Amino acid sequence: MEGRKRKFIKGAVNHVYQNTVHGVNIFYSLEDYISYFTIFSRVSKKYEVNVLGICLMYDHVHALVSASDKETLGRCIGEITSWFVKEYNLGHGRTGSLFNVPFGSSVKAGDKQIRTAIAYLYNNPVEKKLCKRAEQYRWNFLAYACSSSPFSVSRKYREISVSLRKAKSEICCSFRSGYHVNRLMLRRLLKSLDSVEQEMLVDYIVSLYSCIDYESLIAFYGGYDLMLTAVNSNTGSEYDIRETFCRAPDLSYSDMISYLTKECGLFEDAGQVISLPLNRKLELFQALRKATAATDYQIRKFLHLQTVI
Repeated sequence: MEGRKRKFIKGAVNHVYQNTVHGVNIFYSLEDYISYFTIFSRVSKKYEVNVLGICLMYDHVHALVSASDKETLGRCIGEITSWFVKEYNLGHGRTGSLFNVPFGSSVKAGDKQIRTAIAYLYNNPVEKKLCKRAEQYRWNFLAYACSSSPFSVSRKYREISVSLRKAKSEICCSFRSGYHVNRLMLRRLLKSLDSVEQEMLVDYIVSLYSCIDYESLIAFYGGYDLMLTAVNSNTGSEYDIRETFCRAPDLSYSDMISYLTKECGLFEDAGQVISLPLNRKLELFQALRKATAATDYQIRKFLHLQTVI
């Protein structure tokens, strides 16, 4: 969809879709998710783009946004993409484009179309078998509409470690200074925490940076519980955006990440596979084939073996 041909209605909600070059995977670690989310939040606020939803899947991104004009929407998504890809390439030892250009978008005018798009976006992880209910998936951020810590325990200030206090302070300082949470900073902060406090820090970051207009989102349904009932009763549909669909469940990507980082302990960050030489990737291809239920297509996407997809 060329930018000059892109349909746009002022004030309408746009379903923005970004897929990757050759369909390769994007998200392997907390650093990848948080980097994208905080960049998206910072840039969308800069351009005064209203956000009803974001969903980060292993190999693509969805967002529901409204902007003042088509040019503003294009500049916003372009800056998010450029900023994220530069940091991503540096962190993963790769070069070149990551997302297809131009991004896809579809105008949703009227409450019925918008609610259908909302259900579609938030149910992406349900459709890909990553969870049973939309609010159970952290990276569509739906659970944060009613809680600042939906995926971690709640502790009073005196009950948390000095390391977590320092980490929160550093994140808050970065937020107030207008910076996103970069990969290196987050990795350093997470290493100082146990698994429970790592989850607490991630929830803190998401809640602090969130650009999602939950009030407007919930208003389409009349209440949070009504929204959850509606979203979980209807998966929605999308006919205006070309989306490559793989029938195999995305749980295979979770299994491959777990296999490489926990079961085998081969990598601290599964995203390290991206920069491996071809012969090593081919060895891992065979290992993942035996150890997981992933299809050959999924393993190639995961290993960035794009030349043979």
